[in-house]
Amino acid sequence: MRRELYTDSPAFCLIYNHPVPSERPDYKSSPLWTEAMELTRAAYAVAEELAGRDPEEARLLRKAAVSVPARLAGALSTEEVFARDSDVSEARAALEEVAERAERLPTRGGTSRELVRKARELERSVRLALGQTGSFVC
Repeated sequence: MRRELYTDSPAFCLIYNHPVPSERPDYKSSPLWTEAMELTRAAYAVAEELAGRDPEEARLLRKAAVSVPARLAGALSTEEVFARDSDVSEARAALEEVAERAERLPTRGGTSRELVRKARELERSVRLALGQTGSFVC
């Protein structure tokens, strides 16, 4: 009986039965965001290879890489110039951090060198596509 009181209450129905938006956010259709997700996957692969030798460096590489698509999503989703510039700047800074960390990390098969190339290429694409009115990088 106690269970019925909670699940049959109108408040419960409003909280757990609200409609879920089925629309895919526009930023997920952006080639920049798609490339950022690919870069993040590549960084995770490099970090996995390095985790046994240097777990802290692997953690920091993953942390920098995962912030790139998040910041690009923010930049691609807002119309406010300052917020967009801030997100672009932070995405570019994170891309530079990924490149710098990957340069210092030797891996088998050159996966870290490929990650450096991808990060620098994406940074150039972000700079050209989204630009910045203030041109600052954190």
